[in-house]
Amino acid sequence: MATLDCLRHPHHISLIDRHSLRAKLQHLGDEYYNVDALPSHQGILSPKFDVFEIDTSGQSSSSSGNVVPQTVTGWLLVGELPGVRVENIKIEWIDESIIFIRGKIPSATSQIMTSLQGFNGIQAAQLKPLHRDRQEGSFERSVTFPMKVQTQTLEMAVKDGVLLVKVLRAE
Repeated sequence: MATLDCLRHPHHISLIDRHSLRAKLQHLGDEYYNVDALPSHQGILSPKFDVFEIDTSGQSSSSSGNVVPQTVTGWLLVGELPGVRVENIKIEWIDESIIFIRGKIPSATSQIMTSLQGFNGIQAAQLKPLHRDRQEGSFERSVTFPMKVQTQTLEMAVKDGVLLVKVLRAE
C-alpha cells in the first residue's frame, strides 16, 4: 500500500494544458516534480509510458491546450512492464479524469530460474547481483486526461511485457 504522500504525488502524466508557458513554469522549483528524491517515492518505480490520442480524423497532429477535438474518441496508454501479468495490475480512478495504474514488476532472475528449475545446476539462491539494469518492485503511474472519460469501459491487455490501456472519452 502506498503512503498518503504517494497517493497525493504519484509519478504523474498530465494531458492538460501541456504546451503553454504557464504549464511549463507552474511547478518550477516544486520538489514534487523531482519525485524520485521524495522519501515517499523511494522504492516506487515509474515505468516508461507513452500516451496516444485515438483520433478518427487520421490527422497526425495532437490537440493543444485544453481543447480536445470531437474526432478524438479516447486515449491509448502504452507502458513497459516486463514480466507483469494483467491480473497483477490494479487500476483505480480518482475521478472521471484521473487514472492510477499500480502493480509489481517481479524479479526476472527468480522467475526465470524457477521456470527453468535451475540452469545447468545454478539455483536462484546462489546468485549475487554485480550489476542490475532491469527494474523490479512496486510501480505506479497516473494520468490526468483533459476531460471526463468512461471509467467503466476501460480495456486492458499485456503482451510481451507491454501494457495497453484503452480509455474512451465520456459522451
